[in-house]
Amino acid sequence: MTDLWRFALATWRLSDVEATCLQLQDDYQVSAALLLCGCWLGRKGYPLHPPLAKILSARAFEWEQQRLAPLRALRRAAGQQAPWAEWKRLLQDAELEAEHLLMTELEEAVSAQPRAEDAPVSENWLLLLVPDAATCEGQATLLARLWLAVQSGEAF
Repeated sequence: MTDLWRFALATWRLSDVEATCLQLQDDYQVSAALLLCGCWLGRKGYPLHPPLAKILSARAFEWEQQRLAPLRALRRAAGQQAPWAEWKRLLQDAELEAEHLLMTELEEAVSAQPRAEDAPVSENWLLLLVPDAATCEGQATLLARLWLAVQSGEAF
């Protein structure tokens, strides 16, 4: 199990994290995996690196468009039909595994970057990965809520 995946699973269980990530995903099309990766980078003390942020964002966008969004749409449609409950469960499992694979790729991209031992914990990774938050009050508010939830968590 990778460090990012372990962090994501523990973080997802924290109060407000799931709801905030899903709201950013549904309302603003921001990848929940990318959000969790940004929190992980901020918590682990990785120095801000705009070229890496572009790589991570592009990879997450590709996964969202080509794999995750279609699975999510199928799962939501299956949820509308009671006889399709088992199919919905299988789609949920497939969606979770796709998130896992994406986070593995994100962590592999990060692994090439040095980590600063004395870097401060910072939410600036979220702002770098979600640049629209600079001009969208709704996104900025949700990112602040997410970071607060992650900071107050005991999962790490």
